[in-house]
Amino acid sequence: MRLILLVAACLLSWTSWASQNMAIDGKVIDKNTKQPIPGVSVYVPELSKGVVTDIDGSFSLGSIPDRAFTVQFSYVGYGTKTQMLRPSDRSNLVIELEEAVSNIDEVVVSGAYIMSKESSPIAIEKVSRDAILKMPAPSLMTTLTRTPGVSEISLGPGISKPVIRGLSFSRVLSVYQGGRFENQQWGADHGLGLSETGISNIELIKGPASIIYGSGAMAGVVNLIEEADALAGNIEGDINLRGYSNSLGYRTEAGVKGANENGFVWSMRAAAESHADYLDGNGTTIGNTRFNTQNIKTGIGLKKNWGDTRLRYTYLKQRLGIVDEDELDVLATTRNDRAMQLPFQDVTDHFLNSETNVFVGEDRLKATFGLHMNNRKEIEDDMDDIDLGLRQTNFMYDIKYFKELTEGLEAIVGVQGFYLQNKNMVEAEEILIPDATKDDRSVYLLLNYNKDKWVAQGGVRYDYRKVVADASAPNLIDYGFILPGDPADRRLERVFDGVTASAGTTFRPTDQWRFRLNVAQGFRAPDLGELFSNGPHPGTNRFERGNADFVREQNIQTDFGVRYSQKDFSISGEVFYNHIDNYIFFSPTAEMMGDLTVWEFEQADAMLYGGEVELDIHPRSARWVSGSTSYSMVIGQRRSDMSYLPYIPAFRWNHSVDFKLNDMGALNNPYISLTGALVFDQNREAPLEEATPGYYLLGLNVGSQILVAGKPMDVYISGTNLLNRTYLDHMSLFRPFGVNQMGRNVALNVRIPF
Repeated sequence: MRLILLVAACLLSWTSWASQNMAIDGKVIDKNTKQPIPGVSVYVPELSKGVVTDIDGSFSLGSIPDRAFTVQFSYVGYGTKTQMLRPSDRSNLVIELEEAVSNIDEVVVSGAYIMSKESSPIAIEKVSRDAILKMPAPSLMTTLTRTPGVSEISLGPGISKPVIRGLSFSRVLSVYQGGRFENQQWGADHGLGLSETGISNIELIKGPASIIYGSGAMAGVVNLIEEADALAGNIEGDINLRGYSNSLGYRTEAGVKGANENGFVWSMRAAAESHADYLDGNGTTIGNTRFNTQNIKTGIGLKKNWGDTRLRYTYLKQRLGIVDEDELDVLATTRNDRAMQLPFQDVTDHFLNSETNVFVGEDRLKATFGLHMNNRKEIEDDMDDIDLGLRQTNFMYDIKYFKELTEGLEAIVGVQGFYLQNKNMVEAEEILIPDATKDDRSVYLLLNYNKDKWVAQGGVRYDYRKVVADASAPNLIDYGFILPGDPADRRLERVFDGVTASAGTTFRPTDQWRFRLNVAQGFRAPDLGELFSNGPHPGTNRFERGNADFVREQNIQTDFGVRYSQKDFSISGEVFYNHIDNYIFFSPTAEMMGDLTVWEFEQADAMLYGGEVELDIHPRSARWVSGSTSYSMVIGQRRSDMSYLPYIPAFRWNHSVDFKLNDMGALNNPYISLTGALVFDQNREAPLEEATPGYYLLGLNVGSQILVAGKPMDVYISGTNLLNRTYLDHMSLFRPFGVNQMGRNVALNVRIPF
């Protein structure tokens, strides 16, 4: 804590080290015609600052610190260009953009270093806000599953959690507003817990990212990137209205943000969403899949030539119905019934965080602090009673210093950690895990070389975690909760520590070829459920039992990827092999505890391997049409007997054909997109797991920008499962009960900027 206070004091004092206030100015032109391009977005991700080129293609970005920055130039119909600009390069720039139907490169920030996606040695995929609006889903996680290698474990449309290349639960880390987002991901029925409100895009790291983010990132990261600040001197806002046909759902979102000429920025945004029960392909109502959420976000900040600082607050309230397989008929009520019925989850999150960047010459110091409070209630038997109740408070910090060693070589040294306290609510009638604290501390060093055709990254990290389980509270004693070994003082302490390392490189010999190789270690300390659970879990209708003797999971994953691109097409392939020691998984036993089946955690060595192939076609001779197709696969097995692991997604083949139409009266940039997903049979089931037959889902999206009284309005209509297929998803927690997934669903989304 003393270190944190010292750094905070330094942040205040270092603001007096203000670097010289400079500007970036230049012109953006078409590479072939040499004509200026108006309306190009010029954006500096490190500063969350940008402008748009004027009618002459000119731009000027003022109040820029005297150091090197990555700048992104993007415009519809042109390939995005990412360029590192140094102080000597900032005057009279001429940036040439080339026409392109498809864009495969963008700036990403999730790899610790800001760089182009194609240059990153770490596999990072980016899902834009536009992609979410054009083809939305009741769950944000469902939208992300269109990314090759990404799937979800779901308990209905309101509860889903990410799966990256076959790994899930506490192995995938969520990052929100720059901070670690902890919301009891150990529970199979505990969803991602985040919404699309105020998000500009989402970045998905596919593979171990423990070097950067620590325990919980051994499978990858879901990083929600905040929307950019308003342009200086402007106030901007928008209203988003959305409706769903299947669940009679609706979502309303409104936001406004502003910035003055002195660098003060602010934002406010709120959203509400409500869904009734959904219908499967047979028209059967799946009772108690209803849910509703409310979300409020506010933020203020200051941007100066010394750096910037921001303070943000998020409130998220979720009430999520849970299917009870013993009462399926009873739970299916009237078609538009939205009233909560038993059982359901009531989850509330408060997230307060600050991000500060201070520029010291060519170097930069970044400090992120966060306070997250998560209250989870699972209500099963009576509306006035709480069956499972947990209160979690997590204080996190991440302080890193970026040091330019030589031109093209940069180092990051940082300290990171969190202190998490988890308590059972006194009024809770059931106890699944004990009260506990987690004290997590780490130090890491990263190196990045980026020059000419090569990018190389490497790093090393040391982590220490102390977990203390405490069952001495009166409510736990009265309940009769027993820790493993039944210690006399009703306390257990476990320490997990170790060193991890990673190294990767990207080679781009020409504009057409990109080669990427990455070898990374990851790790994960067992979560509270895996170590200490010993009780009924209302959300899953089973008795769960952990093992306090588990050691930490450790993996090493090798990724190799190739991309070849031409003006008419691009093709890429990624393969990976993930070697995991001490893999923890969940399986049922023959034991019963009352009327509940006992599920126990097990630990064994495992391996996962597979890959993704993607083809993107965009013929220059027919710019009005383009298409893409991707195939992804993963196989997970125990190394001891080669039996299959549970919760591994089926192979998947996605494809789409897009048509861009000419403007028609008030309709600007109309489009039609036909999509399809072929999910293959999952017959590599784990012991006590059942095989799942494959299925095909057809989708259609249409949209346009409509001018109403001279004002633009974006209108999107999307349909999923248009053939109204009745199917079971292998990753659905409903599958063992024979509960089908959602049938045909049509969504209307209207965005009104002001």
